[in-house]
Amino acid sequence: MARRGLGLTAGYAVSVTGGVVSLMAYARVLGPQVYGQLAVYLALVEAFQAVVFQWHRLAFVRFWTASARNDDADAYLRTSHLVWLAIALVALAAIALALAFEAGSRQVWLAVGVLALAKSAALYTQEIARAGSAVLRYAFASFLLTVGATLAGLIAWSLTHSMTLTLYGTAAVFVLQAILCGFDRVAVMRHARFSVDQLRAMLHYGLPLIPVFIATTAMTRLDRPILAMFEQPAVVGIYAAASGLITNAISAACLLIVTPCYPWLLREKASRSAAGHRAFHARLGLLMLACVFAVSIVVMVLRDVALPLMLGPSIGNAALPLVLPLLAIATIAAFRAHFFDQAYHLHARTKALMSINLLTMTLAVAATYFGARMAGCGGMVRGLLAVNVVALLISAAFARGIVDLGRVVSGAILLSAFAAAALAAGELSNDVLNRAGHAGIWTECLSAIVALSLFCGMCVGANVGSIREALRGKL
Repeated sequence: MARRGLGLTAGYAVSVTGGVVSLMAYARVLGPQVYGQLAVYLALVEAFQAVVFQWHRLAFVRFWTASARNDDADAYLRTSHLVWLAIALVALAAIALALAFEAGSRQVWLAVGVLALAKSAALYTQEIARAGSAVLRYAFASFLLTVGATLAGLIAWSLTHSMTLTLYGTAAVFVLQAILCGFDRVAVMRHARFSVDQLRAMLHYGLPLIPVFIATTAMTRLDRPILAMFEQPAVVGIYAAASGLITNAISAACLLIVTPCYPWLLREKASRSAAGHRAFHARLGLLMLACVFAVSIVVMVLRDVALPLMLGPSIGNAALPLVLPLLAIATIAAFRAHFFDQAYHLHARTKALMSINLLTMTLAVAATYFGARMAGCGGMVRGLLAVNVVALLISAAFARGIVDLGRVVSGAILLSAFAAAALAAGELSNDVLNRAGHAGIWTECLSAIVALSLFCGMCVGANVGSIREALRGKL
């Protein structure tokens, strides 16, 4: 079990690291103008696969363990495969219908549709590899999904300077990854039975999640296409690169805790009392939030050096004013998704989650659109920040019965104060060293170490999230 958990964590690490490397490569090679165009297409791909296919992947993960325990895994796989194929056929028909009414460049939009289907297949087979404990295959698939796909896209762009062929090159790698992870799971289609009961359970759990993913898409993916309606592609490229980099950094901090701990939370639910399990979940949530704040502190202190170095001077320097609000958005969104939404999943409250996200979806679309329309990129960022705060408050209000809210709120306030103090110390250290004539990358690195050390020391001293017990492995 420990080996499997370590392997899955490594797979997620490869995925997050690969995502950052891919973003850096695209931003530095393509520049803000072309990257802005590509970012819109990739955002639409992510939105499509999230809304259409992600409910099915989560339903597959939810019931896989039970089906494997009951020696019914083959029937479950066949049922799941047929559901995915049915969704893909409906999606393909919808894409064809949309292309029939497209008056512009049908070639590039066809490539976007093919890429969306290919990525959905790749993500589905990757989940099969993860569920089947094929950790090496899962880790390699994570590499192909990020670095491999990016390399293929960049090679296609450098040879042709065609956006359409760049998208097709990326799709080819996704197809290769789907074959790699799913080739040994196709045989069940010949001999396993189709289960109506499993289909019913899958639909009962998964379909209410569709509004959740629509809301998530509205808050995390539609910003780029909406911004492209009111700003030049270069502005979209700058925003997309900065937002993607910061979101990946925050996601990495969350996944360090969530990846190994979610199965642990499921197991502990059976052995602890309801109050004990809520307290345990709250401690893990605060540990995750501490990791997020630690990453945010480092990003803020190093921003003047890190962004131009990672994204290139043309994008990095222009993105500096966006760092703080984007960090706030990413932190709030990540904590809501990985703590409160996780609580709803743990207790199978998908209908409540659906209702909450229907409301936040409406707010997100309105805030993103009108913010961008009235004040461009800055207005859209402020709108997204406001919506994420409201969404967090709504999720917390409805989760009072399944979350130890008092412990979470007091711990979050304490962590916020520690983070603010540590960031102030880092900025002060940076300013003192610059005045002493030691400006440069090593000065900022030293200041980041000072800030991070102070933050970690305060967290351990106050034992936020029972961190001292966690370090001894006694949560």
